[in-house]
Amino acid sequence: MPRNNKATEETDKLTRIAIVNTDKCKPKRCRQECKKSCPVVRMGKLCIEVTPNDKLAVISEELCIGCGICVKKCPFEAITIINLPSNLEKDTTHRYSQNSFKLHRLPIPRPGEVLGLVGTNGIGKSTALKILAGKQKPNLGRYSSPPDWTEILSHFRGSELQNYFTKILEDDLKALIKPQYVDQIPKAVKGTVQQLMDKKSERDNQAEICELLDLS
Repeated sequence: MPRNNKATEETDKLTRIAIVNTDKCKPKRCRQECKKSCPVVRMGKLCIEVTPNDKLAVISEELCIGCGICVKKCPFEAITIINLPSNLEKDTTHRYSQNSFKLHRLPIPRPGEVLGLVGTNGIGKSTALKILAGKQKPNLGRYSSPPDWTEILSHFRGSELQNYFTKILEDDLKALIKPQYVDQIPKAVKGTVQQLMDKKSERDNQAEICELLDLS
C-alpha cells in the first residue's frame, strides 16, 4: 500500500521557531543586516520585516527556511532560529507574542511526588511552573486570541493534565512552588534559614533533613 503523503509531510516537515530578543534587537543602531542578508527577502518575499524606525525585527516563521544567516549577521546576537519536528506544533502550550519563545507540552505533577525542572535560562521552566500552579493561563500558542478554560481543558482531554487542571480550577488541589529567585526571599520572609525551618517544619525533623542533605 502506498505511503500516505500527508502523513509523510506532517512527519518530515520542520517547524521553525524564530525568536527575536526584545532586549538585544536594536534596529536604530544597526544596518538591518538580518533583512539584507536573508535569501528569502532577496527573492522578494517578506520573511524579515524591519526598518531603522522599528523597535523590533519581525520574522515570518512560515517563510523562514532555517538557513541561519540572519543569526550570524545580527551584530547584537538578537536572533535565534530553532528547527522542530512538526508533530510538536499541535503540542504548543504557551507563547507570549510573535517571535517569542514557545513552550511545548508540560511536565505532569503526580500526587506524592516532587516535580523539579532543571535547565538553562529561557527554556520555559518558570512559565511551565506558573501554568501548573494556576497563575498563568496557557494560551496554546494563540497569543492574539487566547482560549478560555473550557477549550484548554478540551485540549488536554484524555491526559493526566486535564484532571489536574480541573482540580486546580475547582480549588480541590493546591500547587506549591519553591521560589526560583532566592535573592528575593528576604523581601517575603524574615529570619535566618534555621529560624524559618523551625517555624515551618511540621514533623520536627530539621536535624535529620540537614544531615541527609549534608547541610549541617
